[in-house]
Parts: sequence; structure tokens; C-alpha cells
Amino acid sequence: MAARRLLIVMLILLGLSTLAAALIPQHALRDNTTTGTTTTQPAQTTTAPAPPAGRPLSVRIIVGGKKVPVVAAPLCKQRQPRCEPFHVGDQLSLEVLSKTQAELEIPAFGLIGVASNNSPALFQLLPREPGTIGILFTSPRRVAARIEVLSAKAAARSIQEPRTKRKPRSRARGVSGQA
Repeated sequence: MAARRLLIVMLILLGLSTLAAALIPQHALRDNTTTGTTTTQPAQTTTAPAPPAGRPLSVRIIVGGKKVPVVAAPLCKQRQPRCEPFHVGDQLSLEVLSKTQAELEIPAFGLIGVASNNSPALFQLLPREPGTIGILFTSPRRVAARIEVLSAKAAARSIQEPRTKRKPRSRARGVSGQA
């Protein structure tokens, strides 16, 4: 008899707690707030400087030859008036083909991919600081390719510098066919 009364009291308490949980608004539970009044002081936040706005760029390279390919400036397929070099903030979609099947690694980003002659390794890179990023073969630990990243200021300077034609070092190299 006492066990029945205890069971009935427990079921009533369970029902009341379920009803109370259903009536409390969900946002109050998520925000960790109570129904009492609280005062808070506004916190001062410091925002980090936003990374420079970049462009989406796409490059395809082939590794495994005698020369190490370098992904550098400029990366436009067609020569455009404002074809900027690859700089901090640009998003690079890199397709890497290999002459033989190889596993490639970009240690600076912690990325690994497998490339072959028919199937490229795909890497999505968003560099946050200027410098040189290496692409390595994993099994014989050697350099497969390099990516050169300029700062936004250096990229802007390289656009502004006019490309001048070099003067020939000697007459024999400069003009041919003249007497």
C-alpha cells in the first residue's frame, strides 16, 4: 500500500515537471538566463583587422618533371589591364597533375592529395600571410612545386611599375640583319 502511494506521488511529480518544462520558453533555456532581473555592463570588443579582399583564382600545374613549377604572379589566363599577382586574401583553387601517380602534401595547410596523369589533386587555399608555400611529394620527401604569395601592398606595387623593355647588351644581340 505504501509502495502504491509512493509510485502515485512520483508519477504526479514527473507530470508536473514535464508540464513546467513545456511552459518555459526555449530561448530562456538556451541563453542560460533566469526569470529574475539581471544587469550587465556592455563589454568592449576589439575586432581584428579584416583580411584583405581577395579574388577566386584557379590554376592547374603539372609536377614530377625536371623543373619545379612555381605558382606566382600574375595568374590571369588572358592578359588583362589589371591582372594582379597572387596575394594574401586570394582564394586559390589549385589542380595538381603528376606525371606519375604520387601523394602530395601542403604542410603549411595540413592538406594531402593524390595526383596522377589523369586525375588531379585538388587543393583550396586561402593564404593569410605572404611568403612561399611548398608542395611536397610524400614518399621521397622532395619539393614538387612552390606557391609565392605577395602581400597586398607588394601586389599593388607590382601592378603600378611599368614593364619596360630591356635594352640589348650588345649590338649583336639587339638587332639582327642590319649592316
